[in-house]
Amino acid sequence: MVSTPCLDDHQLTTEDIEHPGKVAIPAARIVLKSRYLARLARPDIYWTVNSLAREVTKWTVACDKRLYRLSCWIHFHQDWTLKCFLGDNIQDTFLSMFCDASFAGDLKGSKSTSGGYLCITGPNTFAPIARMVKKQGAVSHSSSEAEIIALDSAVRLEGLPCLLLWELINDVFGNHTPHTPVKQPSTNSTAHPRDLYTFLSNVDYVPCTLPLSQNITKLIIFEDNEAVIQMCIKGRTPQFRHVPRTHRVDLDWHVECIQEDDSIFMKYVGSKEQIADFLTKGIFTADQWKTLCQLAAVGPPSKNLEC
Repeated sequence: MVSTPCLDDHQLTTEDIEHPGKVAIPAARIVLKSRYLARLARPDIYWTVNSLAREVTKWTVACDKRLYRLSCWIHFHQDWTLKCFLGDNIQDTFLSMFCDASFAGDLKGSKSTSGGYLCITGPNTFAPIARMVKKQGAVSHSSSEAEIIALDSAVRLEGLPCLLLWELINDVFGNHTPHTPVKQPSTNSTAHPRDLYTFLSNVDYVPCTLPLSQNITKLIIFEDNEAVIQMCIKGRTPQFRHVPRTHRVDLDWHVECIQEDDSIFMKYVGSKEQIADFLTKGIFTADQWKTLCQLAAVGPPSKNLEC
C-alpha cells in the first residue's frame, strides 16, 4: 500500500538516474496503457504517467521505481473514479481554470512543469472536463516566470477554446436574450486586386481570427501566485522581456486577452486549494495528496450519490 502514486526526482539517487532499467523493453506498452487510463478518468496518476512517457527511450532504474509505485497505486485503488456533480441550469454555470507550475522540478534539465485543470462549476455543479500536464520548453529563472508560462499554456490551449464552445452551448440551450453580433468595420476593397500596395493602404480594419466573446458565460482563472496576478492587473511584465525569445510566449497578448475580454476573470486561490498542484510535481504527503484528490473529485465511488 502506497500513499501517493508519484516519486519526485529528489527522492531518487544519482545511480538510479544514470543506470539503465530492467523493464525498458515492455515499458512503452505499460506506460501507454496507463496513459489511456489517466486521460480517461484518473487525473491522480497524470503527472507520473507523463514523466514516464518522456523516458521511454532512455529508461533508467529511477523509471523502474516510478513504474512500480504507479502500479502499486493503481492496484490498491482500482475502484477510484472521476466524479461529476450536476445540479444547476446551464446559464448558472461557468468555467474554472486552475493553473499551477513547479519551479525547476526536473533534476536533469531544471525545467518546470505546467499544469492546468479545467472544470464546469456552479453553486451545485462540479464537472472536470480537461486537464493538462506539459513540460516547459526552457528553464524558468523564477517561480513567477514558471507560473505565468503555465498560465499562458492553460488559457491558450484549454481555456479559450472551451470558453468559445461553452458560450455557444449557453447561447443555444440557455435562457438568454438573442445576441446581436457586433458589426465590424468594413474594408475598402475598391482598389484593383493586382495593385497590392494600393489595396493594403486602403485597409483600415483587420478582423480577428477568433470570434469576439459574447459575454454570455465566464472563465475564472484561479492562480496562487500573487505576483502573476499583479502583472496581469498592471498590464506589463518588464522583468520578463526575455520570455518571447526563450519560451516563445507572447506575454503582451496574454495580458491583453485577460484585460480586454469581459468573459475572463482572475481570482487568487491558496496553495492548499490549488487543484492543479498535483499535476506539476511529485512531492506530497499522504494528507496533502488526499486533500488534492478530494478537491479534484477523484476517489472511490460514493454509494449515497448518483453522478
